Amino acid sequence: MIKNEKQLKQVADLIAAQFGPNTEVVVHDFSGDIDHTIVYIVNGHVTGRRIGDGPTQSFLRYMKRETHAMEKVRYITHTADGRMVRSSTVNFFDEDGILNSSMCINQDITDLVALENAIKGMSDNKYFETNRLASDDEFDRPVTSIHGLMDSLIAEGLAQIGMPPDKMNKEAKIKLLRFLDERGVFMIQKSGQTVCELLDISKFTLYNYLEEARGKEKK
Repeated sequence: MIKNEKQLKQVADLIAAQFGPNTEVVVHDFSGDIDHTIVYIVNGHVTGRRIGDGPTQSFLRYMKRETHAMEKVRYITHTADGRMVRSSTVNFFDEDGILNSSMCINQDITDLVALENAIKGMSDNKYFETNRLASDDEFDRPVTSIHGLMDSLIAEGLAQIGMPPDKMNKEAKIKLLRFLDERGVFMIQKSGQTVCELLDISKFTLYNYLEEARGKEKK
């Protein structure tokens, strides 16, 4: 049980009100069932989570370490659909030094990065390349099915491209398709439909882009 749960919820509401609907604030309670740690969440649409959900795989790996940092601030993560999120976490410990709870702030900065790219593009005619972090810092979900694996690979591919799908030109889309094709994503049932919806392209365009991606790979 979190000692100051009421106060943490008040702080969560304050942060969300200050920074708006693109900022999610999550309160985790680690004193009970590890599969259901979220006891409070504001603007859960940012990551698609809700009360009763658990932590990410990255956080589970973090909890297995012998020592835990008090804070981790302004690190970049990605959602499964390619949204870019800037996150900060503060951890709370009990009298024995055991991790008891945490508060996480997840701010969707996809549009801000896209605007930055556009402004920079007008000044030097080049895309701004965002730094891609290690997989441990991606906003991951437990992979419980083959489609979960597909979502994970799509998120990894989008992280490499460094821009949201609606900002991609043809070259960027082909680059993403080549990445997915090399990892066997298109062997998964209905994967083509998923990718078409993500990139807002027709199946005919998907096949043409894939043909180009595979042709360039052979050269």
